[in-house]
Amino acid sequence: MAWIKRNLVVVISAIIALGLIGFGGWYLLGAMEKNKGMDEEIGGLRAELERIVAAPQYPSPSNIAIAQRELKRVAEFTSEAKKFFPAATASETPLNNQTFAALLHNTIADLTKEASATGIIITTNYHFSFDTEWPSVSFPPASLQPLGERLAEVKQLSSLLFKAKVNRLEWIRRARVTDEVPGPTAAGDYLPEPPHVNTEAGMVMWPYEIVFHAFSTELATVLEQISRMPEAYVVRSVVVDPAEPLPTQRAPAPGAPGNPAQLPPRRGIPRAPGAPANAASGLETFLNERLLRVIMKVEVIKPMEMGRPESGGRRPGP
Repeated sequence: MAWIKRNLVVVISAIIALGLIGFGGWYLLGAMEKNKGMDEEIGGLRAELERIVAAPQYPSPSNIAIAQRELKRVAEFTSEAKKFFPAATASETPLNNQTFAALLHNTIADLTKEASATGIIITTNYHFSFDTEWPSVSFPPASLQPLGERLAEVKQLSSLLFKAKVNRLEWIRRARVTDEVPGPTAAGDYLPEPPHVNTEAGMVMWPYEIVFHAFSTELATVLEQISRMPEAYVVRSVVVDPAEPLPTQRAPAPGAPGNPAQLPPRRGIPRAPGAPANAASGLETFLNERLLRVIMKVEVIKPMEMGRPESGGRRPGP
């Protein structure tokens, strides 16, 4: 101990030196492992480069020129194909707060008058999925063009139903656009799913849900008119139920109103083959059509404008 006290500085220096030697050894081992990993990565890249060089599709200038030419052909084909999917025209004038508010109020008023003129039942003060925007005078700038397009599509679908003379329009629901925040009374205006974006094809599909009452003839007319529209409207599903529950009826007793007593056939009137001898005369009802409640899901397929967030940051579709 006396020696340590006399040589305290030497002892401390030795301890520090041992610590530095240990740290240096640890750092050296870590650097060697890192260097080994980099060597393996370089070896993998070298193997991949050798595979590319040995492949028949070597990136030579001629192959690169062929790839660029094919890419140009694909771009031209995509541009021509998009012409078959025209979008509904939102407005002939640029949209701002004033022009969109005027367009919205005029469109809703026109649809309400059209429904009233054709005798179609709609909810009082119904705004056709635009309850959020109806009282507003200021709108997010990024939402003006998408809202104008959705308004044009809602007008097309509603007018189509009115021309088919359906009995009642319950509602139209749609996907929300960029920066559109539902109001307290507009939760039922929107679908839970967002628009589906296909970035490879450069197309976007906007979903709609329409619920209306109609007979089978009017339903067939609606489907036919959708198929004839120049815009790409696609019916995804149709669910049909009776608009009112079917009444339960008891079979009346013979001779009661609605079920007259069976009488023997009159002389001189031949019976149909296989008909019972006591079959009642008169017409028989084979089909009693009832009013239907139709839930129809429709998608509008349109080209996606580059640089504009169609889905408002939501997930893209398949």
